[in-house]
Amino acid sequence: MQAQRITHGLVLILGAIVLAVLVQPIGSRPFYWVPLVTGLTYLLAAAVGGRTAALWAPGLVVTTWGIAVILILGRTVDVDFAAATVTALGAGATLAVLLQRAGFAVSALGIALSVLLAGGFELLDAVGPALFGKGWAYAILLGGWGLWELRLVRTHNAPDRDPAVAPTTAPTRTGGW
Repeated sequence: MQAQRITHGLVLILGAIVLAVLVQPIGSRPFYWVPLVTGLTYLLAAAVGGRTAALWAPGLVVTTWGIAVILILGRTVDVDFAAATVTALGAGATLAVLLQRAGFAVSALGIALSVLLAGGFELLDAVGPALFGKGWAYAILLGGWGLWELRLVRTHNAPDRDPAVAPTTAPTRTGGW
């Protein structure tokens, strides 16, 4: 579990750097590339973590949504935005369920939260503060998540939380140590 957290943390930080450098204002890609880059970051983190990695559901859901967003806003296809993105979210959720059936660590809650957050961030971009229309803001969120994963590893490896060290007193029937 610790190795997986380290891997996730490092891949999320790498994805944040790529996102910040690739998407405007620093990079040349428009803001609508954020979902695809984010989804691919999740998929990479899941892939290096193996079948038990926790990011398969968001990786598939956000990547398929990101592909739809780029195809529509990049004017590659001319279809209704809402219909295409909802279909893409459904396709990503379906792929995630198929992975679960194949033995990958995918949960129904992970799928649902991925869809909810994709829609929520789309809504924030549409009606929220201008901050939510900036690629660097999502790079900060992604990098912050990566740092949090690494912090959890450090916290769990702290000397006072070493699982190999037994507590100094026995538990009592009234609870506590």
